[in-house]
Amino acid sequence: MDVNDFCTLTPASVRFEEAGASAFAKGVAGDFNPIHDPGSKRFCVPGDLLFSVLLNRYGVHADTGVRFAGMLDAGVELELPPTLDESLHLADAREREVLTFFGSGPCHDEPEFVAGLSRAYVQFSGATFPDILVELMRAAGVMINPARPLVIYKDMALRVAQAVTAGQASEQRLTLTESELSVTGKKGVARLGFRIDAGDVHVGDGEKNLVLSGLRPFDEEAMATLVEDYEALRQHYGSEPYIVSVAS
Repeated sequence: MDVNDFCTLTPASVRFEEAGASAFAKGVAGDFNPIHDPGSKRFCVPGDLLFSVLLNRYGVHADTGVRFAGMLDAGVELELPPTLDESLHLADAREREVLTFFGSGPCHDEPEFVAGLSRAYVQFSGATFPDILVELMRAAGVMINPARPLVIYKDMALRVAQAVTAGQASEQRLTLTESELSVTGKKGVARLGFRIDAGDVHVGDGEKNLVLSGLRPFDEEAMATLVEDYEALRQHYGSEPYIVSVAS
């Protein structure tokens, strides 16, 4: 995966346009959230694209993470410093904070490893809905608003013990190890834990957290319609669904 195909990356900055960001969401992540559709009034750059760009620029550290503070509009140029000093705060032109990126410990910056891990993470992340979230919502007895579904990326973290050889880089995969949905009123936080492997090598572990808004009682028929509509978008685009594996 080459992030340069989806954004304009220079030594000092990065800029995203709707077409490239949407192509990444649909073609790489298999993510058909309507907020990534060109022309959407709520359009935002996929968080996984931002994260992939930062991994490409600063490498994968033993402890790597990102915390999102707001959604990024298309057409905004973000300044990227030449090096990472454990944490990096990115803000848009109006000085609204977009995210904080963290990196500490040994850094693995081999291009094949970074690209392979980025793609494996993005495909796992993009399959969160419907594969993982629907079952979590059903178990909790709540669901997002089918007329205005809103799931926001909160934060994520990677703990990488080692890089792998160039030959193993493309074999990296993420496996779901645990998941839970905590609900407070009309808002919920979904926590997804996963492990990272390449062949028989255990690369590391991580977790991803999402915020679900506008929750209401779970309705099996409404959820089935929402999933059907989502799958129809995927099929229309011609994307093969990424199958999330679960640790036994």
